[in-house]
Amino acid sequence: MRLEFEYGHGTMAAELPDSTDVFIPGETVADPPYIPEDKLKDAYLESLAHPIGMPRLSELAHKGSTVTFVVPDRVKGGEQATSHRKLSIRYILDELYGAGVEKKDILFIISNGLHPRSTEADARAIFGDELFHEFWPTGQIISHDSEDPDHMVDLGLTGRGDPVYMNKYVFDCDIPILIGHVQGNPYGGYSGGYKHSATGITNWKSIASHHVPSVMHRKDFTPVNGGSLMRTKFDEISMHMEEKMGHPFFCCDAVLDTNARQITIYSGYAKEMMPESWKIADKRTFVGENPNILALPMTYKKASVHLCMKNPAEDCMDAYGHVPPCMG
Repeated sequence: MRLEFEYGHGTMAAELPDSTDVFIPGETVADPPYIPEDKLKDAYLESLAHPIGMPRLSELAHKGSTVTFVVPDRVKGGEQATSHRKLSIRYILDELYGAGVEKKDILFIISNGLHPRSTEADARAIFGDELFHEFWPTGQIISHDSEDPDHMVDLGLTGRGDPVYMNKYVFDCDIPILIGHVQGNPYGGYSGGYKHSATGITNWKSIASHHVPSVMHRKDFTPVNGGSLMRTKFDEISMHMEEKMGHPFFCCDAVLDTNARQITIYSGYAKEMMPESWKIADKRTFVGENPNILALPMTYKKASVHLCMKNPAEDCMDAYGHVPPCMG
């Protein structure tokens, strides 16, 4: 059996045993219904008006408040006019301006983590022309620089002993806002929430505590697992950030379907909001108790297909991510 896996802007082929069970998101199991475009504004306003576990932004913000948006890079999330990034930012800005926040006190940071820093073209695609022209000329859209020690804050260690470094602009602001996408991740549970802050606005020293085979390829590895060691580390690191900041992140996350359309929108305190969002996201990513195949990206230039075979003798990746040349 030959299958083509999505990879970058194209695909990567793999020859697999004919007995392989194939799960294609959105096809093998249909996605939950997405929010129609004419209902999106109401959905965002409802979510922002009733955040989970914390006050709404209009109660937190006032004239003089400094606000930093943490916005995902182009890896996921869609770039259509109705994408979650574009709409959530616009409706949040409306609420902030209504509370007295001034435009000069707003900053956007593209949370690329250790990914390549975003270019001007990337920023235009992420934000759309309207937001881009509103904030780019004044230097209010920047890309996180994990190698800039002057704009990183050393927050010490988590209780587990993992180092925590954080973008200084986010640390120093009054209201840090995470814009996230809730989508299944092979290793770290779901994206968005605390995964976003633990990977997007830190540096290699912190990321090296979880993006390593000893954490990612444990014998108890299960894909899209909200209780894995890796996921637990994300939560611990981000909650440590909140403790040191003295206040929580305000999150606005959307559960997305296969075509990056919003299924539902959640806002509020990540610790309480994330489990609620996962209930919906799980409906499109759960593949059963014994999946046969998972596509796991290794790096941006190389990918490996991990066969989780019912017969362990046919499995070509060990618990620590070592892959013999079994794929040809």
